[in-house]
Amino acid sequence: MASIVAADVQHILEVHRLPFDSLHDYRRVWEAAPGSHEEGLGRLIIITPDIVAQAAKDCIRSGRRTTLGWSMDQLNIANFNRAPIQHHIVPLLNGSAFDDIYTFNPQQSSQWDGLRHFSAPWPASDEPDRRLFVSLPSGCQKLLLTSCHQYGGVTSEEIIDRSSTRIGIHHWADEGICGRGVLLDYASYAKRHGIKYSSFSDHSIPLSVLLEVAREQNDLQFRRGDILLIRIGLIQEWENTMTAEEKQAYAESSTPKHAGVEGTDEMLRWIWNSGFAAVAGDSMSFEVYPPQESYARGEAQGVKGVFMQEVLLAGWGMPVGELLDLDKLSALCESEGRWDFFLSSAPFKMPGGVSSPPNCMAFF
Repeated sequence: MASIVAADVQHILEVHRLPFDSLHDYRRVWEAAPGSHEEGLGRLIIITPDIVAQAAKDCIRSGRRTTLGWSMDQLNIANFNRAPIQHHIVPLLNGSAFDDIYTFNPQQSSQWDGLRHFSAPWPASDEPDRRLFVSLPSGCQKLLLTSCHQYGGVTSEEIIDRSSTRIGIHHWADEGICGRGVLLDYASYAKRHGIKYSSFSDHSIPLSVLLEVAREQNDLQFRRGDILLIRIGLIQEWENTMTAEEKQAYAESSTPKHAGVEGTDEMLRWIWNSGFAAVAGDSMSFEVYPPQESYARGEAQGVKGVFMQEVLLAGWGMPVGELLDLDKLSALCESEGRWDFFLSSAPFKMPGGVSSPPNCMAFF
């Protein structure tokens, strides 16, 4: 049995090493057996022990560290009808001791989007309203939806069924999300170059600019298994710039806007070919929201837009982090003169969980 599992893992790793343009269908790259731990790991399977060991050896030098978790009570007015956190302190033994009780939605502050968070369209054109939380392999497109779970598809019915824990976030909790983290500090880049924008707008960042940010950060290079972080500056804007009225207007908007990276094939190609195991940022969403139909390229014809969250989560099984506090991390990177570090994250071990606070630290 052990040799069979090892062979399956090796096959999955080989698939994740394929160049983007060699993939049969880049929207559906999920080779693990249905219901297996490997399926639950998703893209995190590429963070092998040797990658973690090398990252710790290379990145932990000064011993300085910082959390990447935003204060849980800051986003007290959230969009999409998300309720603010409730925190109750309750006495025990007539006040000789205390407990506290938390009631909160992880999406209301720093969080990892788990594989149960967002689905992708059902590939069969005759059922446009059907969606799956694990995209089907190419050979399963014509199968009935009721039998999809045998071939890789995870339906909303399975997510709602509390007896099913398939692709729950507990798979990530078993080993944690750890390895070499890399920060692309777009907020600092924009300030240096006089680029004005709001984190609560449809301001989008093209791949060419991300690569320029990396060049300006001492020609930052990427490695297979890296965890990519992109700082846009939302935390600072929310805490120091926005008025109470502006926060309320955002929360009540039926068409909220969030700055983020462009959602394009070229962005997906770069993320895949660079070997990133997870992506995250400090914005409400990693990519610009709402998704754009196309992105301008000067006088040239625009580039077609792609809703990347469907691909990253349901197509690749890649963790997507949002609302991480990257301000202190940015300051530490500047002080250390480097933008790579050892990152350690311990999601909640909740069987069948959809998302989790990151419980994330960066070590230098």
